[in-house]
Amino acid sequence: MATGQRAGRGPSTGRRKKQTPTCDDCFFRCHHLCALDLDHPCSTFRPDRPEGLVPPRQPALLLRDPAPGPIELDDGLAQTA
Repeated sequence: MATGQRAGRGPSTGRRKKQTPTCDDCFFRCHHLCALDLDHPCSTFRPDRPEGLVPPRQPALLLRDPAPGPIELDDGLAQTA
C-alpha cells in the first residue's frame, strides 16, 4: 500500500477542523445589536443565518416512571383547592 493511502479510501486528506465561530459570525453583531467588545464569542452567540435568529436546541425531556404505591402527604402539607 502506498504511503498516505488507506485500503479502499484513496489518499488521506486529514480531518477538516470546524471553523471556530467569531463575533463577526454572530446574529447580534451583524444586526448591530451587540454592546460587548470581546475577543471571543460570548455565551449568547447565535449564528447569523439567512432564516434569521434560531433558538438554541433544547435538551430532550426525560420522563421518569411514577413512584410505586400511593404518595402520602404530611398533615401540614395537605393540598387545598
